[in-house]
Amino acid sequence: MRKIGIICAMQKELDRLVKEFPEGGNIKCVLSGIGKVNAAVATERLISDFKPDCILSIGVAGTFVEGLNEGETVIVSRTAYHDVWCGSKFPFGQMMGLPQYFESDPQLLECAKANIENARTGLLCTGDQFYISQEEDERQKKLYPEALAIDMEGAAVAQVCHLHNIPFLALKIISDNHVDGHQMAHYEDFWKNMADRSFTAVRQLLNAIM
Repeated sequence: MRKIGIICAMQKELDRLVKEFPEGGNIKCVLSGIGKVNAAVATERLISDFKPDCILSIGVAGTFVEGLNEGETVIVSRTAYHDVWCGSKFPFGQMMGLPQYFESDPQLLECAKANIENARTGLLCTGDQFYISQEEDERQKKLYPEALAIDMEGAAVAQVCHLHNIPFLALKIISDNHVDGHQMAHYEDFWKNMADRSFTAVRQLLNAIM
């Protein structure tokens, strides 16, 4: 039975994960804290201490895609940074010496697509910021028009997994949509009314890959 490492950013996310699927000998849940540095440090420690066969980044994310609503699930096919710039020789978002996109593990990705109901599949963009403005959202959309979700940790976890050659997949629940400019109200409503039932997608994935 494979060892599964799970990383989430917030205590609220960890509480839902443990409620849906209590960790045991072959599952280790780690609370990273918010942001890319916290996520990278937590991933490195998880790899060193637990030596997982694969790592999942689980939690909530925002979106600026019309028709993608709070509580819906995004299976992440690839991740990228939206706040990295290493000069004109590199595409915006690409860290020097690394790929612009970190691809999800193909087997984990196909397993998730086959077992999680009513999910969308696509790109997750990561940067060290929550919502700033509609203008900033427009900048991100121009960089990655195909992006479905935005978070503050996913690509950092993927980068560390890439460096260690460990299979990676992110599963994100949409907590706020920026289309109407009321993202904080969407976010608060998610935790009040939708979080419990939304995180059942995690159970569907874990049951399939264990």
